[in-house]
Amino acid sequence: MSRRPGRLGLAFRRVLGALPWVVAGLLLGVAVHILSVFALPRLAPDDARARLAEVTAVNRLTTLSGGGSLVLPLADPAFETAVCRYDLTAGPLHVRAPVTPHYTAIALYTATGLAFGAINDRAATRRTLDLFVVTQAQRRELATDEEETAADNLILVSPTTEGFVLIRALAVQPSFAPLIREQLAAQSLCEILTPEQAPATQ
Repeated sequence: MSRRPGRLGLAFRRVLGALPWVVAGLLLGVAVHILSVFALPRLAPDDARARLAEVTAVNRLTTLSGGGSLVLPLADPAFETAVCRYDLTAGPLHVRAPVTPHYTAIALYTATGLAFGAINDRAATRRTLDLFVVTQAQRRELATDEEETAADNLILVSPTTEGFVLIRALAVQPSFAPLIREQLAAQSLCEILTPEQAPATQ
């Protein structure tokens, strides 16, 4: 009878002794997981940036036929897509998309695929969506007397000088797809602004 408490106490001490190693293993696993999530986009040999580089020019809009399933494998086939790779070293970027009959959205990503901004036609106050993409330094150079609340004159700060813009428009029926694609090609815009064209907020 006297040995049983001793055995329990020994087992308890062994558990306590192993606890720091268990906690350390869990923390190490969490750290490796977080690092791998952030590192994989940069290490992937066939990421979105590499695929887009094969079919697009920098600071020029390209319409992807068939929703861009080859370049963007997870793209919804019900959407027509236009894409623009940008480089802000030469100045702010002006992005324009038409408000199509059913649904239009603009999403912005860093070069590694991290989303940092989006807007859709539900917030539009006219027949086009206009936004300006700038670096933090370029944003400081702009006037700030007026709040940037208008959806048709939105200024977004890119965390990196390079990235890409996706313009997606819904075609509710396959027969509408060519018309939507033509509208995107004819009315969308993606270009670097000259200093005279830089957006003003005053």
